Amino acid sequence: MRIVLSVLLFTFLFTSLQAQEKEGFRFDLMGVYGIGFGVAENSNEPDYNFRTRQIDLILNFDFGKLFGFATGVGVSTLSANGFNSNGDFFQTRNSLKIPLSLSMLHPISEQFEFYASGGFFWEQILEDEFQYLNSTLEDVYEGSGFGGQFQIGLFLNPPDNIDWAESRIGILAGAQLGSNQETSEFSGGNNTLDLGDIFSLSVVASLAF
Repeated sequence: MRIVLSVLLFTFLFTSLQAQEKEGFRFDLMGVYGIGFGVAENSNEPDYNFRTRQIDLILNFDFGKLFGFATGVGVSTLSANGFNSNGDFFQTRNSLKIPLSLSMLHPISEQFEFYASGGFFWEQILEDEFQYLNSTLEDVYEGSGFGGQFQIGLFLNPPDNIDWAESRIGILAGAQLGSNQETSEFSGGNNTLDLGDIFSLSVVASLAF
């Protein structure tokens, strides 16, 4: 349901902006660094807050009209403090993510461009660890899953007197809408974990070709 609402939201955003005709094909290589937060929801254990860091390398293809598409690869790190039936813990998780999104780059002035993207992603858990006072549990949650995500923000084009080639910088706000549940050995193997929605703020460095 959250993924459907996300797609509807971006359909509204895309169609509500007037398209400007842009000539030619444009290819952007984007480096993205973001921080985020969310709430881990458990079925038979207490919920807890977590923080994320995300580094992405994104290829954005602009077809000269309003829309394009973006894909790439990213690595995320989750960290959290909480407690469950085993005691107080510190959790760390590393994941690999591959997104595929519809994107839009819309000039709003000579210096600024509006950017938006929305789509889906595949994510694989690489490492998941719970550290307790006297013990450590590794690979508590494993596997892969799918989810939805979107981002909106602004890019700054450098003034003409600054030689930055075709590079730009930007800031993006977004959300990751996950719907996958994971089962662990906590609570007799009956607990499921849902990371829910992850809200993020990112900085971007982009180079056009």
